[in-house]
Amino acid sequence: MRELVAKYLSNAVSRRDFVRGLIGCGLTASAAQSVLGSIDAVAQSRDGAPPTPDDVRIFEGTAGAAFAEQLIASGVRYVFGGSDSEDAEFYDALVDRPRLQFILTAHEGPGAAMAAGYVKASGEPALVTQAAVVGLMNATGQIFNAFKEQTPLVVYSARAEDSREAGRDAFQELPGQEQLVAPVTKWSWTAGRSDAIPETVRRAFKVAWTPPHGPAYVNWHEDFNHEKIRTEIITHDRVDARMRVRPNPSEVERAARLLVEARNPLLIVGDEIYKAKAVAKAVQLAELLALPVTQARQVFSNFPQNHPLWISDLPGGRIDTVAYPRQPDVVINVGNKMQHNSPALMVPRTAKFIDLRIDSVSMSNVLSTTVPLVADVAYGLDDLLAAVHGVMTPALTATVQERFARVRAFSENAQRLRRLVTRNPDWERSPLLPDRVSYEIAQWADPNAVVVHEGGSLDISHSFEFNPLGGRELFFYYGGHLGSGVGTAAGVKLARPNQQVVCLVGDGSFVFGPTALWNMARLELPVVVVVYNNHAYGGPHNRVLSAVSGGRMVQTGHFYHSYLGKPDMDMSAIARGFGVEGEKVRTPAELKAALARSKRVTAEGKPYLIDAEVARYGIGWTDDPWIPPVGRRS
Repeated sequence: MRELVAKYLSNAVSRRDFVRGLIGCGLTASAAQSVLGSIDAVAQSRDGAPPTPDDVRIFEGTAGAAFAEQLIASGVRYVFGGSDSEDAEFYDALVDRPRLQFILTAHEGPGAAMAAGYVKASGEPALVTQAAVVGLMNATGQIFNAFKEQTPLVVYSARAEDSREAGRDAFQELPGQEQLVAPVTKWSWTAGRSDAIPETVRRAFKVAWTPPHGPAYVNWHEDFNHEKIRTEIITHDRVDARMRVRPNPSEVERAARLLVEARNPLLIVGDEIYKAKAVAKAVQLAELLALPVTQARQVFSNFPQNHPLWISDLPGGRIDTVAYPRQPDVVINVGNKMQHNSPALMVPRTAKFIDLRIDSVSMSNVLSTTVPLVADVAYGLDDLLAAVHGVMTPALTATVQERFARVRAFSENAQRLRRLVTRNPDWERSPLLPDRVSYEIAQWADPNAVVVHEGGSLDISHSFEFNPLGGRELFFYYGGHLGSGVGTAAGVKLARPNQQVVCLVGDGSFVFGPTALWNMARLELPVVVVVYNNHAYGGPHNRVLSAVSGGRMVQTGHFYHSYLGKPDMDMSAIARGFGVEGEKVRTPAELKAALARSKRVTAEGKPYLIDAEVARYGIGWTDDPWIPPVGRRS
């Protein structure tokens, strides 16, 4: 008991654990509480300060160990990172803290993508560590993706500036290191003292996880990790802002009346629905008013695509391109970021626009908003559903039923048209059609598979029928920096070990980040990676050609910017180099056999890669495009 008291007085055990220890020594619960009160009185009279609660405690040791302790208190389970000798005290602290698992990554970019995939799939915090400034530069592309996708990724790297050797052009010294990522983070900060490291870490997780989510970056001088400090460790619950905001009630009433009076309404869904676990509520709203549903470019699929009110993804990201309804009079957006990729407006000024989301900063920057509803979308949908129920009449109910029938008819016809992809006269061709590869994967994949999609302009809408309510889920690359797909898939599988994970990736994207295959092999993450290998940057190829249709590239076949052949890359050989079994396929029969083999391999806990040779598409492609004779011998 004397040892237990000593540990409590030195803050080595919490109040709760102290009481449990006393009971374990034979004291009754009431007696243990009495002893606790006496000890607290002694402690307070000794240093004049009240005892700390269970979720706030004092830590003494190296700053590197304090860093690890605060990560645990912040709810972190995995740290994804490269290797940096300046973080030695931190790595050393992990040996006796199995709660915190370090995942060594072979390259910072795919490593950051792996962390982001884990965060998106688990809803839990993670940390990315980088080797000072050079590692940070390697990871910046994926930090940019997290910024665009609003993923709460926390990134750390040491810095040489202001350290003991600074000012001498020290190794990796760069003044203003945090400014490298300031434009692509919600918050970036340098801890000015070693004992401020836990506080800086707490703030990073608070900022990143306060909606709207986004990445945060922290650093401190490389000397700090080795210093002995006395500091506070505080759990995340004590600093969590808990931003569950309800919308303005009067604005909710306005929105409800606009919706029930609309003749041609349209619902746009977005990622805030997925993050708030509010898909079922969005379905309720759509069914209550028979709203046709679409989605602009986002990370997740946020509405069941087999639902009779689902009409398709928003073509070109603009309302005026939808086939149904023509010229909607009321458009409601729930949780979509509404990214603008064109000078043309996504929602025309002629439509009344209701915008429900927590991301108030981007509201009304471009689109004129009739009713702004700044709120957590789950609460917002609850309130809007209640308001709509309150103004519904029998006549309105009849109108809704008629509209439901019209939308269902359109949706069923659209599904029939999408299935016509199998009527393509080249369906059996070799090399494979990209649509044939997607179709065969969709027939083979589990009903609740998670599909990580970094296939550029690859269209998979004809096959998978994503359904976030217990069906297949989609993780789409949204930010635009290539090389995220394989890493994201590894992180998703780490978070969802009991679901099949399939990664669809273009060859151009794949070569930006194949090193995550090594993590799949090392951690025994049974992911199936399918590379659509057309030996080209297909997306840039088609976009450039559309900009200069009929231009000199088409006339001459000189595609300087997009051709990746001569020699053709063997993705299965690359995979084997990282310890992942793989094979090349060229025909439908070979693809089906490879998919069957992959299921057997992944059942053993191993990843598998399929290098699918697909048709070289686009204006002017031939089997042997012209290659500039740069450096070629005469």
